Amino acid sequence: MGGNNLNNLKQILSCFTNSAEGISCPSLPLKSLTCYNDFNHTMNCVWNSSAVYDDAEDVCTVHAEYKSTYNPYNAFCDLKPFDVSQPALKNCSLFFKGKYIFWTTHNISINVNCMPSKRSESIFYNPSCHIKVNPPGKPTINQTTVTWFTQVEKHRWIKNFRYQLQWKQKDESWHYLSEKTECEQECMEQLKPSLLMKDETYEARVRVQAFYKSFSGTWSEWSPTESWVSQVGSPKPVSEWGVSSRDVLTLVALALLLAGIVLLIRKKNLVYVVKSFKGAPLPDPGKSEIFQNWFTLSSKGQDVSVATKPETSAVQ
Repeated sequence: MGGNNLNNLKQILSCFTNSAEGISCPSLPLKSLTCYNDFNHTMNCVWNSSAVYDDAEDVCTVHAEYKSTYNPYNAFCDLKPFDVSQPALKNCSLFFKGKYIFWTTHNISINVNCMPSKRSESIFYNPSCHIKVNPPGKPTINQTTVTWFTQVEKHRWIKNFRYQLQWKQKDESWHYLSEKTECEQECMEQLKPSLLMKDETYEARVRVQAFYKSFSGTWSEWSPTESWVSQVGSPKPVSEWGVSSRDVLTLVALALLLAGIVLLIRKKNLVYVVKSFKGAPLPDPGKSEIFQNWFTLSSKGQDVSVATKPETSAVQ
């Protein structure tokens, strides 16, 4: 019992020493593995199998273990492709029993084992070097004031966060970005009214990153998006006819569409009328029987009278 308490005290003292002096963290990936954790009890790993080999028949498993006489822990998961276009990239999540089991002093062994090829890969992993906390809650917007909680559930060890706030007009791409160096559990940011347009719909989202010299990691996923209609800012641009420029563009587009439909209908009617006027081809009078008879007798010097041929009077 005394030995366990002594080991516990050593880990706590070592943790405070690392917090005061900072830590040196290797960059990811470690070999072919990229693993981030929430510095609580969850770890997510991505393995690039093409960097080692490419065998579609293999089933690969990630096993992580921290060996200690005090509070040891382990977990495993099966790697599966998460992108059809990149089958060599496989990922899975490890869930460890308990809460807030990671320490800055822990050195976790992570092994990838594949069967039936029996290929494997191993790394050592410090969880405080590769933290990716859970995303914040949905922000709340009141006029130009944006507030949010950095963690839906307050983190036990991480008290300070960097944050990024993105906002944009609806149906546009994300382009506005506010970034601060430090924020605690509840954060607030002020938007500039000069960048807003009154009565327009906007959207906002936030993400956070652990911020302390003994922690290192990457940005969280983005929070859920919140939308609102701005009651402040510049008025919408209005044309001389009292409508907005967007309405003018809409009207122009509709006018062009109607003009195209009218032209198409007129073109079809014109083709129909022309075809109606043309009708059947007119007969050639030079090929008629009466003309042929007259031409034959006339060439012989005879005086031709139409009356002498009663059978042709109807033709005449």
